[in-house]
Amino acid sequence: MRFEVACNRGKAHPDTNTKLKLFSHSGGFCQNPSCGKLLFPEGHPTNIHIAEMAHIFACADNGPRSNPDLSAEERGAYENIILLCANCHTEIDKAPEKYDDATVTKWKRDHWQKISAALGVVKFSKRKDLRAQIELLLAENRAIHRALGPDLDYQYNPEAAEAEAWQTRVRGSIIPNSNRMLAILHDNRHLLTEDEVNIVGDFKVHVDGLVLRHIDGQNVPNVRFPARMDKIGKSETEQ
Repeated sequence: MRFEVACNRGKAHPDTNTKLKLFSHSGGFCQNPSCGKLLFPEGHPTNIHIAEMAHIFACADNGPRSNPDLSAEERGAYENIILLCANCHTEIDKAPEKYDDATVTKWKRDHWQKISAALGVVKFSKRKDLRAQIELLLAENRAIHRALGPDLDYQYNPEAAEAEAWQTRVRGSIIPNSNRMLAILHDNRHLLTEDEVNIVGDFKVHVDGLVLRHIDGQNVPNVRFPARMDKIGKSETEQ
């Protein structure tokens, strides 16, 4: 299961980091404000999605909204890519005079502002308040892992119903929860110790690996969830 993009070769093709950032900032929804469809609909097989990466300025000089002054690297950069459903991608490229670069760029900017507001990320003055916010998300992820995690007996039967349920919950709950934790911890890094900052870095590597495997469909090994995340924000007596 991979994201589709019109220009799939060369430097105008988004790299892995760009893909990760696009998914994170989309929240799993089409970034067209009049659409907003789920890009990974529930109730479908795990290899089904409708996500496509669309260039704001075309990857080729003869494409929609072309800008010959842009380099190949600039055409493949995060700033020039928007995540849409397949229908919206087709529509904007077939009617570039209606969907010009300013319009599509505004879609992307406004969508991220909505996602940020929905996350409710705030700066805390006390570590205990930060911990309380993080603990709720950690608890849900732990519960999902206990019930459906790949370490259970069904690992020997990849076609088991639990395997598909695990894939669905990783995309629909664990990855969004993890991205929210990363956003909260980033905005409250003033409350973290140096060791905790390093733990968050390890956690981000783990989350990026989940996205590559469960969203982008790359069969790559991933580092395990850093167990020390369970202690982020706790006082010494609590640890």
